[in-house]
Amino acid sequence: MLVPREKIQLRQDEDGLWIAKSKLLPGCHASGHSKAEAIEAFQQAARAHLEALLDYGKPIPEYFREKFVLQAD
Repeated sequence: MLVPREKIQLRQDEDGLWIAKSKLLPGCHASGHSKAEAIEAFQQAARAHLEALLDYGKPIPEYFREKFVLQAD
């Protein structure tokens, strides 16, 4: 798990979808039909978000600097 569960905030929108986000990774969010689905989608979005930051030469948020390592395929 890239982002610890206790660091993910969840809320339900007016359509019943669950929205997941984290202060550890501003600008990244995901949704799902259940809390579990939203958390799983957020973990995938977080990885993609961090990879995009690396690709574009943008700084990685401090929390992830030592934890996030890309593996060669």
